Amino acid sequence: MIEPSTAPSLLDAARTGQPEAWQRFVHLYGPLIYRWVRRSGMQSSDAADVTQDVLMSVSKDLAAFDPARPDAKFRGWLWTITRRRIADAVRARPDERHAGSQLAELPIVDPPTDAVTDRQTLLVRAVAIYRDRFNPNTWQAFWATVVEGREPDEVAATLGMNRWSVYKARARILHRLRTELAGMLDEE
Repeated sequence: MIEPSTAPSLLDAARTGQPEAWQRFVHLYGPLIYRWVRRSGMQSSDAADVTQDVLMSVSKDLAAFDPARPDAKFRGWLWTITRRRIADAVRARPDERHAGSQLAELPIVDPPTDAVTDRQTLLVRAVAIYRDRFNPNTWQAFWATVVEGREPDEVAATLGMNRWSVYKARARILHRLRTELAGMLDEE
């Protein structure tokens, strides 16, 4: 494994101003925020501006998010900030009422209801971030068993590893993803 085995969670690292953590955060959540803004009916250039505004707000307010609260849902918190920045953008253009904007139809508190797609988007982006942080054989063992659903014995034979190394590789990467993304996917 290329990185230390006990990296802090992404939110904690981003809160403390670690540039790499913030880059990972933007890589994971930027496209999700952009999609939410586009769903409000904004043009792509306006959506890009609002996405930047949301990310700036998040960078300032991340310390205020308390994942320890029993009702804390990171996606809900992020959606609230996104909705407010969308509303700010609409108010900033009183003569241009964003014809076709769906802002009034968006829920006030809950994030958009396509949680499955949002979760898949985040997982795909997280996987892309972590791929280069592991030895190629470790990554291939993880990918083959978790994503492709192949049997560990078959993967071990293909990669020239023993079966327990395949299990260990899979467990190591799954643990890393769960640790880094804890609380960010709002698992029920």
